[in-house]
Order: sequence, then structure tokens, then C-alpha cells
Amino acid sequence: MAHQAKKRFGQNFLTDKNLLEKIVRLSKIKSLHVIEIGPGQGALTSFLARDAKDVIAYEIDYSLKKYLDPLENKFDNLNIVYEDFMKIELDIKEVSHIVANVPYYITTPIIFKFLETENIQTATMMIQKEVADRLNATPNQKAYNSLSVLIQYYTKIEKLMQVNRHMFHPAPNVDSIVIRMEKRTDRLLDENEEKKFIDFVKRSFTQKRKTLVNNLSTYPNVIKQDIINYLNDLGYDERIRAEQLTIDDFIKLSKGWTL
Repeated sequence: MAHQAKKRFGQNFLTDKNLLEKIVRLSKIKSLHVIEIGPGQGALTSFLARDAKDVIAYEIDYSLKKYLDPLENKFDNLNIVYEDFMKIELDIKEVSHIVANVPYYITTPIIFKFLETENIQTATMMIQKEVADRLNATPNQKAYNSLSVLIQYYTKIEKLMQVNRHMFHPAPNVDSIVIRMEKRTDRLLDENEEKKFIDFVKRSFTQKRKTLVNNLSTYPNVIKQDIINYLNDLGYDERIRAEQLTIDDFIKLSKGWTL
């Protein structure tokens, strides 16, 4: 009996072999350590195991074991772990690379787990087109938000290809994009500065239609006129909005922020 895709796990299966081959090729994981999130019925898993040095695949749905067990028996370098990837504590000893067809509802948490986990160098993921547009957005574009700024600060991101919704079973309501993110080694802030930077960026976009001054007023015990003076001293108009600022602007503003 065929597996019934489960909505609660965001399951949409991809089976086109040419497309799967292309994803693996563009992932650049030849002879490397790979983490797969949500292997499903194993369509992508078999190509990963063929090319990678080894693969650890995390699957939340134990009922897919009947599809994945034969692959684990076939490939000595494949280990299937039946756990929720978002709930496990990762201790990655070797430099590793994520490759995943990500359930749309947990895309952002998975991206942040990738950013926060040491030794995961790249992530190649199939994600909702709308989210991919947001990650790649630049100032003054409608999709530009705090996620755009943070992802582009921490990673080099590229869109690899678009995937039509009808390539999946069952077909989702939207098209997908395969992206590849590589962690930057040239980041300009130290660890403490980055914590301040993250908070500053998130507060700046609290309400997109409001000015930066109004959004920064959410900091406790801050006087609005002091914010205006701070912006003016650095050459910024007090009417500016977060969506008009570049990543370099956010670095400059957060670094000097002491209010």
C-alpha cells in the first residue's frame, strides 16, 4: 500500500530522478559529510549516499521506515535516525553539509539551527519560493525584512533553480526554489557585537511601515530625541525606515548603539 503523505509533517515527495541528480550535483557534496533532514521515501537519500562520504538522515515519521531500511542496508555510509531534527542536540565533529527538501512550516527554524550549529558549513535546501525571495531580497524591495539582513550577513546565498509545484506528490500550493547557503568566514563583527546586531535588526523591523526611530523606541528607557540625534550624527535622516538600510548600514548603526 502506498504511503499517504501526512499534512502535519508537511510531506511533499519529489521523485523525478533527473531533478534529484541535479540537486545533488549543485550541492557540491562529493566525498563530504552530509546531513539530510526529512528523507521521506529516500528518493534524494540514495543519490546523496552514492556521492557523499557519509550521510546521516533525520526522519520524524517512523512509518517511512519500510522505504528507508532497504537503503540503509544497501549503503554502508548511510545512517537513518528516526527523530525530530529540531529537537535533537547536534554535536558535529566533522565539517558537514545539510541537503534537504524542507517542510515549509519549519523552514526558518531549520535555517537558524544551521546558522547556530558549529561545523555545518553549507545548507542546500528546497524551500518555498516566497521564502527564497525574502532571503535574497535587497533594500527597498517589498520582501526585504530582518530575515533578509541576518541571512545575508551570516551566509553567501544563491538560488540554484526553481521547481514547479507539480513535480511533487502531493502537489503543494506554491512553487519551490533550491537555494544554497554557505557560512561566511569574513564576518565583520565579534560574538558580542553580533548579539547586539541581531537584536538591533529585529527591533528595526518591528513594524515595517514605521520609521526606524519609532521602531528603535522599543528599547527600554530610550528617549526618542536621543535616537534622532544618534541617527543625524551618523548622517541618517530621522524619517528613514529599516527597509531602506543596507547590511553595512545595520552594522554601522548597531556597532555604535549605546542608548
